[in-house]
Amino acid sequence: MKKVLIALTTTFALTGVGFAAMSDVDTDGDGVASFTELLAVYPTLTEDGFSAIDANADGVVDEAEMTAAEEAGLIPDA
Repeated sequence: MKKVLIALTTTFALTGVGFAAMSDVDTDGDGVASFTELLAVYPTLTEDGFSAIDANADGVVDEAEMTAAEEAGLIPDA
């Protein structure tokens, strides 16, 4: 898991991709972001990276998980 977090952080840092607000990611308006929705904003995101962000493993990322991922450096600020 530690390797996944390091790889994901490095990938985002090298691509210069900034953090997108949940409203920018949640294209269907259901209040959460699916892997497909996040992939549209972060094209280098892997399924392992998504799993690292999806802390409760429910298959979607909510606002709290996005915030925690940003704070953990998984999704850097813009």
